[in-house]
Amino acid sequence: MYLEHFQLQQKPFSLTPDRDMFYLGDAQQKALNTLAIALQQGEGFIKISGEVGTGKTTLCRKLIAMLGESYHVAHINNSFVNPCEFKLLLAHELGIALNHDVPSYRILLHIQKQLVHLARENKKVVLIIDEAQAMPRDTLEALRLISNLETGKRKLIQIILLGQPELDELLARQDMRQLNQRIAYQSELRPMDKVDAMSYLATRVRIAGGTEDLFTEKAKSLLFQFSSGNPRILNILADKALMCAFSKGVKQVDKAEVEAAAEDSKAAIGSKERSLPNWAVAACLAAAVIIPGGFGLWM
Repeated sequence: MYLEHFQLQQKPFSLTPDRDMFYLGDAQQKALNTLAIALQQGEGFIKISGEVGTGKTTLCRKLIAMLGESYHVAHINNSFVNPCEFKLLLAHELGIALNHDVPSYRILLHIQKQLVHLARENKKVVLIIDEAQAMPRDTLEALRLISNLETGKRKLIQIILLGQPELDELLARQDMRQLNQRIAYQSELRPMDKVDAMSYLATRVRIAGGTEDLFTEKAKSLLFQFSSGNPRILNILADKALMCAFSKGVKQVDKAEVEAAAEDSKAAIGSKERSLPNWAVAACLAAAVIIPGGFGLWM
């Protein structure tokens, strides 16, 4: 909606994970290094944890794009499934067509046969499980048993667990110690510091075709303050601030637009942030009631 107004080629702060917009900050670099070393070693589980919105899925998509033809990647987004459903999902990701009424033990035999076949073709199989903290206990045990599949020389499958901090709590349980002991490599995605947040904003604006002065220095500082360095919240606030500036007809985002965006996003950024006077929010929202195309501001 505001692309032409700001002379942008694409939305710089979309909420959809986009590997082309990937920002390689300190935490992301460390996590990618961990993944690269672990995949090269070829053994053990790999765990990448981080709070909601810190970029785990984007990191995952970047990794998939980086892996060459020698890798076969299986990616499971829905981890809240029972063991049989999990095996069916994995079989599908490995290119195995099975009916839903196939017994669980036969699904495992098909998976093992396909993994052996891929190994003979010199393919390294990587299973990436997103939202791993949601996996039921029985499904995690099925995952552990699948990780046992190996030839006489190497594992047939490597497993990357992506999850929120609850994943650490889950694996710390006494009944999860067998799986937890197999995690050979791990890294944590933390919120960005101010330096990284400023660079993140500049990188996304540049990739979208914008100029460095799209946000004033005060606006950028407030975006960091309100988001606490969380990339997803930063995207929400920056996008809304751009919409507010567009509705006013101004070419640069300043303090007022960011404050209005923060007030409108209390649920996302938490109640700890200071509130704005009602008149400040109303002024920005009023300017957006009618804009070209007939859309409201916060769509």
